[in-house]
Amino acid sequence: MSHPARLRYNTVAIILHWLIAALMIFMLVKGEDMMQSAELGDNGPVAVHVSLGVLILVLSLLRLLWRVMNPPPPLEAESKAWEVTLSKVTHILFYVLMIGLPISGALGFAGFSSRDMDGATVNVLGLFPMPLIPNPGLPAIAMHKLGANLAIALTVLHVLAALKHQFIDRDGVLSRMSPH
Repeated sequence: MSHPARLRYNTVAIILHWLIAALMIFMLVKGEDMMQSAELGDNGPVAVHVSLGVLILVLSLLRLLWRVMNPPPPLEAESKAWEVTLSKVTHILFYVLMIGLPISGALGFAGFSSRDMDGATVNVLGLFPMPLIPNPGLPAIAMHKLGANLAIALTVLHVLAALKHQFIDRDGVLSRMSPH
């Protein structure tokens, strides 16, 4: 079942959704490995991790702003109350994570590894240097790791819900966010 335009997300929302999703999934799968690398150069794995984190933050803030200015289409009238509630909670948590993970990562960046990073910087997206400031008193890395685990669980839940709607309910909900 294909949804009419008024029941679909607009093109900007769809592009931001899939771009952020791809970046987040990549970071959830490879992020910790990149941070364990010994390479601190401008194109090394650590710089890529930091740059992608900043990119996710910027895109997520743009997506949130876009969502406020362009409210999402209404949910299906047939949606069960528990599905509507779970959908809203899941989306709120995704926004908290898409914004909170890059911030907690930046706050705890130097504490992630035992390497001596005092005075080092990472070039973010080739645009500006980010200093690595030791902050052993902050629980940011623990929060970052917990957030990443929550993001993995939420992503699995989100994908399973989309598949349920597509193959069990056959209500076309997946087409709301599908590129055409």
